[in-house]
Amino acid sequence: MRQRYLDGLARGELIMSVGVSEPSAGSDVRAVRTRARREGDVWVIDGEKTWITNGAHFDLMICTCRTSDDPARGLSHFLIDRDEHPVATRPIEKLALNRHSTAQVFFDGVGVPAANMIGREGDALKNTLVLFERARLHVAAGSLGIARRALDESVRYAHLRKQRGKPIAAHQLIAAKLADMAIWVDAARLLIHRAAQMLDAGLRADMEAAMAKAFATEAAVDICRQAVQIHGGNGVTRGYIVERLAREALLLPIPDGTTEIQQLIIGRALTGISAF
Repeated sequence: MRQRYLDGLARGELIMSVGVSEPSAGSDVRAVRTRARREGDVWVIDGEKTWITNGAHFDLMICTCRTSDDPARGLSHFLIDRDEHPVATRPIEKLALNRHSTAQVFFDGVGVPAANMIGREGDALKNTLVLFERARLHVAAGSLGIARRALDESVRYAHLRKQRGKPIAAHQLIAAKLADMAIWVDAARLLIHRAAQMLDAGLRADMEAAMAKAFATEAAVDICRQAVQIHGGNGVTRGYIVERLAREALLLPIPDGTTEIQQLIIGRALTGISAF
């Protein structure tokens, strides 16, 4: 499979998707119900995935399926080649971030070769938890980009917009808002870099990735809200970039584990006791 697909993925010729979330399984991966049953040299998949990024347009999907009822080793990964194994999809329209298609994906007796199992049977739970570390860092980095752009737009606007004969940047309340926004941007960047360096070194970064994701996504929401305030009426007007940034930021605390889930992960790492 590596020889067949990796070059196309690296060149951007193939679109990859990851199918974990289901109507009854989001942050709780163990609740996955999509089932794969072995029939000779084929695994037959039945079930439904939802909130799948690139779900409407993927070429390849890494699909998490239940292959047994074992609570620890009951999940396995399969590679779905859409050209060979067609599936039905239904797009989900979101408030923002619609350049990344999100969809429901339906499996109705979809047969995939046994060779398309990724890793060993029963390894998907462990591998998915590791995958989430990188996915959370990806969302955090995207949030940082949105936050940085909102700050830059606010600084620019604070120079251009005048009140009482001077730029609003000369008013203390605006200066204080910009200062807070800059602090949040730098704090998010440092948290992201720390987690990324750990992952690059081959270390687990469960707590660090959760910290980066929780802080960066919530900071993006707060920074964009302040950017809208600085822009005043223009901040809620179509055509001004901060209006779009504010809508996009609202979505970011949700995917790959909500802020509340990140807090539980951090708490577990600190105490050694799981609250979920």
